[in-house]
Amino acid sequence: MKKTITITLIIALISCIFLSIPASAITTDNTERTIEYLDNGDYIETIITDNTASSGISLYATNTITKTKTKYYKNSSGTVLWSVAIKATFSYNGSTSTCTGCSHITTAPASAWSIKSASHSKSGNTATAKATATYKTSAGSTDYSMSVTIKCSATGVVS
Repeated sequence: MKKTITITLIIALISCIFLSIPASAITTDNTERTIEYLDNGDYIETIITDNTASSGISLYATNTITKTKTKYYKNSSGTVLWSVAIKATFSYNGSTSTCTGCSHITTAPASAWSIKSASHSKSGNTATAKATATYKTSAGSTDYSMSVTIKCSATGVVS
């Protein structure tokens, strides 16, 4: 009788441990993608990637998650012309969430493009990066602006 109760308790404890592991620790690819097509044939691809270090089991009521949301401005051939990203860390506990830190990242790998300015900010459970890129040709230059916002729900869902 004691042996059956002990085994049942051990199985229940192991089940509780595995049920408390976040899904991000189990999944191998936590990438979300959306595409917005523009009238000129170019498009903006938005990708959210998970940067959270998998620490296993959390013994605390407050959890932390770090994600990066990137907007890539691409031509019709799929070549990245320029991009802006926001990397943010959030803490959440089931009833509230807060952005505890953020930074922006910009790239302009295409030869005629350059980043003119970039900034980032955070407020509550939201972080935003803004950037302006300049496209130069022999006829002159044109500025393009893009912003990317990331937010975290009280339960750790990032969008």
